Amino acid sequence: MALTAPPLKTLNCGGNHPIAVWSCNWEDTMRQIYPAFLNKRVALALAGLLIAFLGTTSYLEKDEQRELEALFAGPYELADPKEPPYLSPPTYSLHAYATYDSISFFAAQAEDPFGQESASIQPDWIDGAGRGLLEASMQKAQRAGTVERTSATRYLYLPSVYRETPPPSLLQISYPPNNAVFPANLCAPRVDWEDPVNDLWQVTVGLSDTALQWTAIVDERSWWFPASVWDTLSREAVKKQAWIQIKGTRRSLEEGSSPPGIQASQKIYFRISAWEADNVIVYRTVVPPFNMRKTPSTYTRDIRSFEVRPFLLARDNYCYNCHTFSSKAGTSGKLGIQVRYMSPGSELPVYLGVYDIDEQRGWKAKLPFDIQMSTFMSWSPGGQFLALSANQLFVTFAPIVYETQFAGQPTSDLAIYDVDRNTSYTLPGAADPERLEILPRWSPDGQRLVYCSAPVGHHPADLRYDLYEIPFNEGKGGVPRPVAGASDNGNSNYYPRFSPDGRWMSFCQADAGILMKSSSDIYLLPASLQGAPHRLESNVEFAADSWHSWSSNSHWLVFASKRDDGIYARLYMTQIDEDGHASPAVRLPIREDPLFSFNIPEFVAQRPRIAERDLFEAVRVENQIHLVNEGTPQYP
Repeated sequence: MALTAPPLKTLNCGGNHPIAVWSCNWEDTMRQIYPAFLNKRVALALAGLLIAFLGTTSYLEKDEQRELEALFAGPYELADPKEPPYLSPPTYSLHAYATYDSISFFAAQAEDPFGQESASIQPDWIDGAGRGLLEASMQKAQRAGTVERTSATRYLYLPSVYRETPPPSLLQISYPPNNAVFPANLCAPRVDWEDPVNDLWQVTVGLSDTALQWTAIVDERSWWFPASVWDTLSREAVKKQAWIQIKGTRRSLEEGSSPPGIQASQKIYFRISAWEADNVIVYRTVVPPFNMRKTPSTYTRDIRSFEVRPFLLARDNYCYNCHTFSSKAGTSGKLGIQVRYMSPGSELPVYLGVYDIDEQRGWKAKLPFDIQMSTFMSWSPGGQFLALSANQLFVTFAPIVYETQFAGQPTSDLAIYDVDRNTSYTLPGAADPERLEILPRWSPDGQRLVYCSAPVGHHPADLRYDLYEIPFNEGKGGVPRPVAGASDNGNSNYYPRFSPDGRWMSFCQADAGILMKSSSDIYLLPASLQGAPHRLESNVEFAADSWHSWSSNSHWLVFASKRDDGIYARLYMTQIDEDGHASPAVRLPIREDPLFSFNIPEFVAQRPRIAERDLFEAVRVENQIHLVNEGTPQYP
């Protein structure tokens, strides 16, 4: 906490605003407090005593402040911590599982621990045939000789790149990173540091090439920028660098010990971007580990403040997925969201939710497919077509260390929902029964889609997706082609996103799998899909950087990262410059670190013009089913 003098108490002296006690008319003040004190002499005497008390208190507080500041006066030792080595990752002996090597991956025998755990978290009424289909597809691929046999212990061998580092031995600022760039409209952030020696610190913030400086003395290893200081820096640190330095010392000394020295951290530099990010992020929260029983809710956060509002609450009965907007404005266009009702007994537990923001109405849509799971959606630029992963089954597994989202898909096709004509159809060229087609994304001109594709039959731990491009061709599709640099590279490539200005396409790359993999990094390609991709400088080598979204001006990415502890994903932002390079990422400020992960962040310019209750009423399970007709594109 900051060790500063408390604010002076104030009294209302009849005006519109409270003012300091010593500037009040004391006779009126005494009448407010004690009407019995009408004697002027008594009132004046009490006022004198109060002034003397406040003066003494103020003097003592200033004296204490001077004593604290004196602890940091004089020479200091500049800490020069070395880059700490990573701790060795945990290793496991799997000898006890040798007898399970002949067991089917989804075996349900009582002696199989995986079958029992899987059965307990899999809601059978929600696409419950997924495990059988995935097992059958893997066995078929094994018989064909295209994949090796997979045992029940395969997922225990999954690699993880997350690494812990030992605590530093010297004073060191841990956040923000050096040379960080903050959005111009971001609320005041927090400074964090590590120090195993000291128990009192002086924080100094300055603006390069000026005399502007601010100091605070604290007894915790973190400090929030005061709003007034951050407002000044937001204006002044656009063209000049600002800096932070921490000094540490000890107040608590053992008897007979020598006077403490003063240590100082290296200066950390940062600046404020000339570009603002979008004001609002729509995101989902989920408590790891991931499983099919989760009921995550969705929220909006205005990055200019700490205000969080519910966007769509799960009410302990729903799982909402893959919210996507047709417009970056947030106040217009359409919303698509996949809904799963997690309690038994519903006629249609899995369906598509759609809400028209302009018309302020929504509906619960049943698509003309045998399987209703329809995740990872994307609106065409005009909002008429919704591309989605249709005919899709998800299979989830018990998590392992650091891998909190582990899922496979035995089937998935690309489909188009034509909202204006109320028809839906699979896209020719992207509905191959021998391949998984998933995660479609429209190009900014609406002429083509980029999506992920992989052969069926692979164990999810070995599955590697390639990015493919296919023409929309007025709904007729065409021949897909792999995206050079994002396919056939020995890794899994997924989650493509085009920048709104049409210059870039971002995507994730991991050693295998999809979603939140610990080895995931974000890459950038020209939107023309010509040229080599490059790994963004904002990634870290030791943890996942995954789900991401572009701001309306195409200069900011918000993404989910597990760099803080390897378990809980937090939202970070990075500036993308004109050449496609990324600045060191900055964290979305939150007052208290919650025990859940943020995922599926979506930047929108303003808070969506949807009341939470209205959205829930539009997509709740009891609503009448809106049947979408099976069809083919019909154009003049």
